[in-house]
Amino acid sequence: MFDDVANLEPIQSWLSGDVTWQSIVFGNESGMFGRPVSMGSFLISAEFGGHTPFAYKLGNLIIHIACGLVGWQVIRRMLAEDKRLAANADLLATIVVALWLLHPINVSTVLYSVQRMAQLSTFFVLASLWAYLVARKQLVQGRTGRALTGLFALFPLLLLAGLLSKENAAVAPALCLVIELAYFMAQTEHKRIRQAFFGLFVALPALAVVAVLVLAPERLLSGYDERDFTLAERLLTQSRALVDYIVTIFIPRTPLLGLYTDDFQASTGLMSPPTTLLSLLALTLVSAAAIVLRKRAPSLFAGWFFFLVAHGVESSIVALELYFEHRNYLPAFGLILAAIGLTALLPKELPINVFTPKQLGLLIAGGFALAFAFATGGRANVWQAGETILAQGLKHHPDSMRAQLERATVAMQQGNLQGSYDAFADLLTSKRQRNRVIARLSWVTLDCISRKPVTAEDLRRALAEARPSLSMAEVPALRLLTRVSQKQGCGELTDSAIADNVLFMLDRAAKQPDSSRSKWLTRFLAADTLLRAGRIVDAQKQAELAWQASGDLPVGALLSQIYASRKMKAEARGLLAVLEQRTKPYDTLGQAELAKTRAMLEQQ
Repeated sequence: MFDDVANLEPIQSWLSGDVTWQSIVFGNESGMFGRPVSMGSFLISAEFGGHTPFAYKLGNLIIHIACGLVGWQVIRRMLAEDKRLAANADLLATIVVALWLLHPINVSTVLYSVQRMAQLSTFFVLASLWAYLVARKQLVQGRTGRALTGLFALFPLLLLAGLLSKENAAVAPALCLVIELAYFMAQTEHKRIRQAFFGLFVALPALAVVAVLVLAPERLLSGYDERDFTLAERLLTQSRALVDYIVTIFIPRTPLLGLYTDDFQASTGLMSPPTTLLSLLALTLVSAAAIVLRKRAPSLFAGWFFFLVAHGVESSIVALELYFEHRNYLPAFGLILAAIGLTALLPKELPINVFTPKQLGLLIAGGFALAFAFATGGRANVWQAGETILAQGLKHHPDSMRAQLERATVAMQQGNLQGSYDAFADLLTSKRQRNRVIARLSWVTLDCISRKPVTAEDLRRALAEARPSLSMAEVPALRLLTRVSQKQGCGELTDSAIADNVLFMLDRAAKQPDSSRSKWLTRFLAADTLLRAGRIVDAQKQAELAWQASGDLPVGALLSQIYASRKMKAEARGLLAVLEQRTKPYDTLGQAELAKTRAMLEQQ
C-alpha cells in the first residue's frame, strides 16, 4: 500500500539478481539519511520469507514485541525512581507495556509494512533510554567509568541506529532530559557529567536547528511550498491533532483509524475551527498541572512530557501531512505511563470494602487490556484485505483524496470503469480545491483509457482551477496521463497538447521555488513529454531547469541524452562526467542510462 511500493518493490529486483543489496540499503531516498537500517531489515525479511506481505508483516510483529520488551525495561526503571510507585514498579510497567502492545492504534503501524521504519526508530530510542537509565543509576552508585561508557559510547551508537532507521529518533536526547527532570533533578552529584551529556546531545543540536532556521530555513521548511497550509497553520492544527491522539489512545475509536486521514482539517486561526483554541488551552493546562505535581507524581510529569516530546519531530515545524496515527507508536508509551503515574496522587487507603486498591487497579487495567484486545482483533480483521481497509476508509473519510483515488484504481483494475467515474465524481464534490483539480485531471485520463473523444480544451478546462503551487498529488496524476497517451494515444489530446498543459501548470506555479520537489519533477515530466512530441528545444529548456533545481540523476541522464541527440558534444560529455562520478557502481539502472548517452556520442 502507498509508500510500500516505492520502498519495497526494488527488493524484488534484488531477489531476482537484477540489482545489488547495496543499491537497496544505500539507494533509498526516504528522509535525510536514506534509512539504511530499515532497508537492511527488509532485505532480511525478503531473504527468509520472500517478497510477500506475510514476510514483512511477520517481521514487523516481531519488532513490535521487541519494542514491548525493551519498553518494559525502560518503564520499570523510570517507575523505580518514583517513591510512591517503586514498590510495584515491575507490575505497573507490565500493565503499561501490555496496554501498549494490545492497543488498536498500533495496528496500522505493525501491518502497514513500510512503517517498520517507525518501529525500528522506536526500538532504538527505547534502547537508548534504557542505556541512559542504566548509566544514570551507575552514576548514583559511584560507578563513573561504566556510566561514561553508557552515556558517551553506547547511547550515541543506539541514537545513530535510530536515526538511520527513521529521523524521528532525534527525540531520544530530549526524552532523556524529561527523565532527568522528572526523577533526578534533586540530585547534585556528577553535575559536570550531566551538563556535558545534555550539552552535547540536546543543547548543541538545538542550536544547530536554530542556526539552520536563521541561515537556511529552506532546509527545514521548504516542504510548505507544496502544501495547502502554512507553518503557522500546521502548528495550530497540531494542537487539535494531539488532543485527537490523546482521546483515541484512551478511548479507541477504531472505525476512524487507518491511513485515509488526509481529510484532517487544517486550522486557519485560533477560532477556525473553535476547537483549536480549546485544544491549546487543554494542552497548556495539563502541562501546567504536570509541572506543579512533578514532585508528588513524577511519573505523571515524565509520561505527559514524554508524549509531547516524542511528537517533537513529526508534530512540529516539519512540513509533513497533518495527521497520521502511526506517529503515536513511541508517544503512546508516555501517555499510558502518565495515566499510571496519576495513581501516585491517590490516598494509600481507599474506602472500598469489596476490593483492595491493588485489586481494583488490576481489575481496571484488565478491563482496558481486554477492550484493547478486542478492538485490535477487529482492526486486524479489517487489515486482512485491501478491500476492507478501503471500504472502512471511504465510509468514515469520504473527503480523503487518497481513499477516492484508491477506489478509482481498484475499480479500474476490476474493469469497472463506471466505478472509477463514480469515485472521481465524489471527489469533485470536495471542499478542497486541489481535490477537485485532481478529480478533473483523472477524469480526462479515464476518458483516454475508455477511448472517448478527448480534446486539448478538455484538459485545459480540467486544469483551469489549478492552484498556484504544485504538490505531489499532481505529479502522479500527470504522469499517468502521459503514460496512457504514450501507450494507446488519447484522441486529439496529443503529446504536444499535454505538454502545453503541463507548462501551463508550471506557469501558474511561477512563484513556487524551483527547488520544490513537485515542481522539478513536473518539469522533468514536461521535458520527457516534449521530447516525445518532437519539441526538443523546449524539452532541453525544461530538463535544464529541472537539473539545476534538483541535481537528480535521472533528470541529468535525460538531459545528457538531449544534448547528445542535438550534437552538443561538449555539454553532453561534461554532464556525463558529472553523472559518472555521482552514479554508484551498483546502480544498474543509472549505469544503463549513462550507457545510452555514451552510445549516442560514439555513433556521432
